[in-house]
Parts: sequence; C-alpha cells; structure tokens
Amino acid sequence: MFKLFVKLGTAILELIAPEDKPRADMFLPRKLQVFSVVLMVIGIILGVYAILNFTLWAVIISPLCLILGIAAFLCWRNQKITVLSEETFEYSTFLGKKTVYRFDEIKMIRKNSDSMTMFVGDGKVHIESAAVMTKALTERINKQLAAMYGQSEE
Repeated sequence: MFKLFVKLGTAILELIAPEDKPRADMFLPRKLQVFSVVLMVIGIILGVYAILNFTLWAVIISPLCLILGIAAFLCWRNQKITVLSEETFEYSTFLGKKTVYRFDEIKMIRKNSDSMTMFVGDGKVHIESAAVMTKALTERINKQLAAMYGQSEE
C-alpha cells in the first residue's frame, strides 16, 4: 500500500512538474521526495490520531515517521555532486555542507550493500545506489580511476 502511494505521488508530481534537466551531476531521484512527503503525512495523521485517542503505538510511530520523512527530504534536497570544472567537483551532504574536491584526489571507491563510498583526499563522498549520475560525472570518475590503476580508457 505504501509503495502504491509513492508511485502514485511520483506519477502525479511528474505530470504537474516534469524534471526536464538534472538538478546536479549526481542527485537523488524524485521518488525519494515523494517517499519523504508520504512519511511526513503519515506522521501528522498518526499524531492527530494519537492526540484524539491517546494510543501508545501512534504516539511512538508518529514522531518516527516525521523524523524519517524529514531526513529523507533533506537527503533528496541536499545530497548532490556538481561538476565545477574538468578538475573539480562540489559535494553537498544531506545536511547541506558543501566541499570542493579535485578528481585527481580520488583514492578509491568502495561498494557497500546500499551505496558507494568514494574516498577523496581526506574526505568521503557518499553515493546512494538509487542516485542518478550524469554521463559527464561518470566519465570523469572512470577516467581518474583508469589513470590511477594504469589502464587505458576505452
């Protein structure tokens, strides 16, 4: 039922305001935005229900849904990578902290069960598995990794 609401919301939002161009070179898809709104609405509805009926499960689940919904919305809104030049890119965390890195600082990429972690200089760049990446960013990362490991580009 929950997935149905997310798919329906995504379809409606796409009809109302289609995404014509990418928001950044790496960004999280619109379905995460809809997921966050659905969670927040459920949290509000359960909050009202908890106030009216003082049901313990609603008192516990309502703030959890609200917190998860807000966190998901912040991830959708803020977590992104923007290529600034052929040499540099800007990474923004889910809380909006921005850091500029150089592509030649990429040391390694580790695949996790639900994401990837790119080790860059002294920092880490987190890329969710659901993230949308532009061809320009993918090619630039692959070029750096190929240069790092002494492979020719094909």
